[in-house]
Amino acid sequence: MAVTPLRMKLGEKIRKYLLGSPLRQRDLAAALGVSCSAVSQMISGKIVPQQDQLDIICEHLALTRDQTLELTAMLTSIRNGQKTLRSKFNQLLAAARRERGVDARQLANLTGVSCTRLQLLENCFDATPTLEEINRLAPVLSCAPEDMLLAAGMARPVIQGDSVQLSEPAVDYQLASRKMLPVLELAQLADCRPEESLLHFAARKALRQTGYGTDLPVPAVAIAADCRKLKLGTGGEVLMLVAPERPQGFREIELYRDRTGQYRLRERRRGCWKVFQLPPVTTPAGYALWSLPVLELIIRPVRPGGSPEA
Repeated sequence: MAVTPLRMKLGEKIRKYLLGSPLRQRDLAAALGVSCSAVSQMISGKIVPQQDQLDIICEHLALTRDQTLELTAMLTSIRNGQKTLRSKFNQLLAAARRERGVDARQLANLTGVSCTRLQLLENCFDATPTLEEINRLAPVLSCAPEDMLLAAGMARPVIQGDSVQLSEPAVDYQLASRKMLPVLELAQLADCRPEESLLHFAARKALRQTGYGTDLPVPAVAIAADCRKLKLGTGGEVLMLVAPERPQGFREIELYRDRTGQYRLRERRRGCWKVFQLPPVTTPAGYALWSLPVLELIIRPVRPGGSPEA
């Protein structure tokens, strides 16, 4: 059988887990009762393990339940004839495009996102859209930008009055007592004293706002802003979860203030900072007066009447 992207992905997963364990290929081969060459072909996608072989692999590599279920689901998909692994964003984009009744080339003409890039976003499991691409695709496909962000792997905060609760909070970035984080308006940051750190200022404002005790730390703060103020190329409101440090594995996205006093969002890609605005620009080194890591983003679209949706 031909080596399909899904077969390759299954093999890459097994290789990754094998490298992270004390076992070697010959140990796994002995456990399976096959040759080392057969194990090499499994991790290269040339052959696919049987279910009982996969069970042995998961057991000997001491995989977690979620890891075992993931590999089992991939093997089942391969046995059912599926050739590619599709993420939630892949599926959402493909379904929205078909519902709109356009092909990739037509969608490229309507959005300005290249046909090659659209095919990657629709078919590559590891492809991650940029905020700019979501801003271009969402209105054309009649999708809520926040739904596209959620499908792309960004958790959706739940707004409750003056506070926001994370739907999938990181343990290190939640208040221990209530798991709630306060919301501030972007304009309030202009009141920050020069000698005060932005997170200390945000915590001070937030503690007074929510009535929490002054001894309770605020590890992260949600900041709300008009999308037009950040020149995001769309209407509505953007909600940003900012923190003093970026945990490992998070995309390098920052809220920063430039020399003109304007607030912007930027992402580091391929060694350069790309500003979230239309058209995109590269930020020169040292351009930001200050910056804060952004852990999560949500865009609240505007209703026809002009107010952000609840």
